[in-house]
Amino acid sequence: MSIQSKEVELLAKDWFRRCRESQMAHYEYGSLLESRHLWLGIPAVLLSTIVGTAVFASWESNAGGDALRILFGLLSMLAAAVAALQTFLNMSDRAAKHKAAGAAYGAIRRELELFKTLPCESEEETKSFFLQVKERMDDLAASSPSIPSKHKRRIDDKLKSRIHDRIFQLQQREESNAESGPGG
Repeated sequence: MSIQSKEVELLAKDWFRRCRESQMAHYEYGSLLESRHLWLGIPAVLLSTIVGTAVFASWESNAGGDALRILFGLLSMLAAAVAALQTFLNMSDRAAKHKAAGAAYGAIRRELELFKTLPCESEEETKSFFLQVKERMDDLAASSPSIPSKHKRRIDDKLKSRIHDRIFQLQQREESNAESGPGG
C-alpha cells in the first residue's frame, strides 16, 4: 500500500468507531421508542375498552348514578388523551426510522471491516473507497433522526466499558480527546 497506510488505517478505524457507536445508539433508541409505544398503546386500548363497556352497561341499567357517570367521563377523557399522545409522539414510526439508520450504519461498518480484511490494490482504489464511504456517512448523518444527548452519552459509556475483539482493535477514548476536533 502507499506511504499513507498508517493514516488510512487511522481513518478507517475512526470511521469504524463512529459507525459502530451510531449503529448501537440508533438500535437501542429505536428499541426504547418501541417499548414506550407499547406503554402508551396498551393503556389507551384498555381505557377505551373499559369506557366503552361501561357506557353500554349504563344504558342497560340506570344504576350507579352521577358519580359513576363522572368517573366514566373522566376515564373517557383520559383514554382520549393517551390515544392523542400516542398519535402525536408517533413512537412506532420514529422507532422504525432509528432501526433503519442503525442498519445503514451497520452496513457501512461491515464495509470498513471488509476493507481492513481485503485492502484495495491501489492508492486510487483506496481513495475512491473512502470517498464513497464518506458520502454515505454524510448522507446518513443528514437523513437520520436525532438521538437525545443523554441517551447517546449512555451508549458511548456502555461501549467504552466493553472489550471488542474485532478486526479493528479500538482503544478507549479519553473524555477530553483534543485530537478528534469538532464532529468527533
